[in-house]
Amino acid sequence: MKKCFDITRLLCLSVLLSVFCVSAALAASPGDAPGLRVALLLEDAAPDRGWNDLLRQGLEQAQKELGVRTAAVVAPPQGSNGLTQEGIFQAAARQADLVLLSGARLHEILRNNAANFRQTKFGCIDTGIRAANIMCVTFADEQAAFLAGALLSQLHKHGLLPAPGARAKADELTLGWLAGEDDPQLKSMLNGFVEGVRLESPGARVINGVAGSYSSPDKGRAKAEELLGLDINALAVLAGRSGLGAVEAAIAQGRPLVGVDKDQQDKAGKYIRQERYAGACSRSFFVGEAVKPEEVSAKYEDGILKLSVPKAGEKALPKTTTIAIE
Repeated sequence: MKKCFDITRLLCLSVLLSVFCVSAALAASPGDAPGLRVALLLEDAAPDRGWNDLLRQGLEQAQKELGVRTAAVVAPPQGSNGLTQEGIFQAAARQADLVLLSGARLHEILRNNAANFRQTKFGCIDTGIRAANIMCVTFADEQAAFLAGALLSQLHKHGLLPAPGARAKADELTLGWLAGEDDPQLKSMLNGFVEGVRLESPGARVINGVAGSYSSPDKGRAKAEELLGLDINALAVLAGRSGLGAVEAAIAQGRPLVGVDKDQQDKAGKYIRQERYAGACSRSFFVGEAVKPEEVSAKYEDGILKLSVPKAGEKALPKTTTIAIE
């Protein structure tokens, strides 16, 4: 893949240089077959061991497997060199055939600008925007958060969750929730998390904290230390690169963690769990009136769900009487 800038230093580049690099990365070399030009907009360039890293890996995979020309472009909220985040978006939209983006601020910019770039297609992640040139992808994140909360609740119920400070394991469950910013998507996930926690622990408390940034490990660490100081049993972290600081704070105090997006087992040893839930499905069918629910069994193995329903005994047919008609 053509690399016209170092991803780890993109926040230091000027918007003018970024625009130049977008043009260079997306331009076909003489003799090259024309290919789809794809730009990925990110608010933060630094590796986060999570969402941003996964987006960049997907972009690289598309370049290798599909032959598209790609560029990762950083559009920081504060802009750069006096130019705005919206200006970076517009530059990418002029140069690319497809622009992919994620994040509440970029979503709002897309809403206000998509109609001005009718020949450009946009891929919008984690929200729904209706327009002819926009395709949106959303995830059932609140369901994943529900499972994470239910897991912690079960661990506490069976005495497997360490008790902080002077609290006993039997004390009421108290958890911390650390978000990068206060946005609607994370509020939905928080609601799902709380419902999962209270499935087995109706009296549990969930303390909500906001780091104030997705890109500052120092802010994530400071807010995590504040939550850990409240004697929480475990901490759920959804804070982007700020979450790296939160992970370090939890490890230092030996507290359990729940993270999302990407496996961070190598960083946190036995104290971290991660999950990402893509959806749910259900199927129902009639198996007869004589079947008792307690007699039905199920086994899931190698991706196959096997249901065993006992065969009902043969039902005696009613006795018939033949009457001769003369």
